[in-house]
Amino acid sequence: MWMKNVRPSQKNRTVIVFTLKVLLLTSITIFQVQAQYRYQAPKGMVLIERDTVQIGSKDGRADEKPTFPFIIRPFLLDVNPVTVKDFRKFVRFTRYTTDAERIGKSYVFNQDKNKWDTIVGAYWLYPFGRDSSMAMYTDPVTHISWNDAKAYAAWLGKRLPTEFEYELVAKKAAKLKLQDINQKLWHWCNDWYRFYGEQDYYTKRINDRKTLRGGKFVHSKAPYRPSQRMSALPYTSTSIFGFRCAKDLQ
Repeated sequence: MWMKNVRPSQKNRTVIVFTLKVLLLTSITIFQVQAQYRYQAPKGMVLIERDTVQIGSKDGRADEKPTFPFIIRPFLLDVNPVTVKDFRKFVRFTRYTTDAERIGKSYVFNQDKNKWDTIVGAYWLYPFGRDSSMAMYTDPVTHISWNDAKAYAAWLGKRLPTEFEYELVAKKAAKLKLQDINQKLWHWCNDWYRFYGEQDYYTKRINDRKTLRGGKFVHSKAPYRPSQRMSALPYTSTSIFGFRCAKDLQ
């Protein structure tokens, strides 16, 4: 054996040195793997590293309580919300018809009257109806239902973010250099909506509404909170509903 003629004290020191070298090499390998993930984030996406986020707000609405910590696993997220141009490519390729088009109407918030207007013919390409101007291709796509958002994400091999993932990035938006993540647009999330205090919140129980995050309540003058939540039926679309995609690390 290579250590047969080594004294006990020398043998112990050799084992210790060898162990330290293994630990050092392991640490370097882990660091390289993490750096590789960071480097290989697809164009237009950012790596969200594993973190713990405090969900909810003690000063928030009833559906933001109670507060609790939650561990978020690493994932990828779009830097920008899906644009009209992006969604147009999807529609042209798949011939997809949105819920707003099938239903024949969508909803637009009237700021002058402080109420929602039902606009016949409003959908993602004509956000104020077919008699109005087309949407700008560079704008975030709106009048999108949860069903529409999920279909688009699946087409790209992606998914919708969970609402806890969204709350984490909403609290770190500036650091992550994410665009339009807070206040301007309500983003569809993958989760069914329910209060945190419900006993079966973490189960896959069927519910009738999906959760949205990131927007500001149009009827309220209260300051924005990243923990704010909204819910809507999966086929509902409005002028302030959009989305961005997420993706699991392979």
